[in-house]
Amino acid sequence: MTEQKNELYQEIEAWAQNAILHSPTWSINQLDYSEKSITVVEMIIGEMADKSFGLPEEQLNMISQEYGCYLLLTAHKLYGGQFYWNDELQQPMLICGEPDSTIALLTWNKVKGRLLGDKVDHIAYFLDEFGKAVFQPEKGTNLVYL
Repeated sequence: MTEQKNELYQEIEAWAQNAILHSPTWSINQLDYSEKSITVVEMIIGEMADKSFGLPEEQLNMISQEYGCYLLLTAHKLYGGQFYWNDELQQPMLICGEPDSTIALLTWNKVKGRLLGDKVDHIAYFLDEFGKAVFQPEKGTNLVYL
């Protein structure tokens, strides 16, 4: 892992810690980077979605980045892979399956969509589908979960 990747990992980890620190009291002990904690994040974001109308764009982006990084770090702990920066979308991504396949996960837009009330952006289902793709990838597969 290069120094730059180490820095990106540390930044993702710091944002994930901020998500835990800013979470409702009832959820803090459940945010342990486990598969089960993904459902807790879905519940937290669902609660926030009910209250997010009128939040400034800057705050919506911060929440999306914090919980998005929590989800990336959780996926990394569950499935491995490497972190990279996506210049086009200006956010970190997790890539698993290399060199035989490339399965990329980007989370910030998914969290923001859910935060804005789009129930189609179901976070637990989204990460479950990513996990299934990573678990048994076909050689040459190129998938992007975003």
